[in-house]
Amino acid sequence: MSLNSQPITRNSPSAARIQTLYEEAFPANERAPLSILYRRARRPFVDFTAYYEQDTFIGFTYLARRENLVFLMYLAIDPTQRSRGYGSRVLEQIRAAYPGSRIVLNIEAPDPAAANAEERLRRREFYLRSGYEASGYLIKEFGVQYEALVQGGAFGREEYLRLYKRFMGFPLSVLARPKIVQAPDAPPPIGGSRT
Repeated sequence: MSLNSQPITRNSPSAARIQTLYEEAFPANERAPLSILYRRARRPFVDFTAYYEQDTFIGFTYLARRENLVFLMYLAIDPTQRSRGYGSRVLEQIRAAYPGSRIVLNIEAPDPAAANAEERLRRREFYLRSGYEASGYLIKEFGVQYEALVQGGAFGREEYLRLYKRFMGFPLSVLARPKIVQAPDAPPPIGGSRT
């Protein structure tokens, strides 16, 4: 059964919970200012969504899309609701909402020396169990090295950058342009070009 979902605005009843969860779930160097996220969410190609099981707040997602490429920027489940299958259910709802689309997300790249090395591996395993695959790309943004995972087929570097530019706008997309490189141990592309 689907979770209830509602668009989030800064006037949403759950806005305070969204802010608390956002700050708890993501390190400061991985968070865009919430004011910018709200402003960008007014665009027709950006979805900022809260999820509920009846009246219980479960979590939120934030994504942007261009053509058939969807970038899941943030997915957070409330700490009181974790390990109950809600993350998988939210991912299923996203997949159902964008049939035929390729869905991309970035996770902190595995690094045995990182303070949260085990957490990074658990997060990666969760997404792999949920049908995501390694894209073969590493993305460096604001000093953080990410691994891009994808579901639904390969994507190219340039289409990722076009989606990024569409979301960020000018001049932010130029100032904050992510560095995208092919992972050294990347498998061959899954069904498409990486140009």
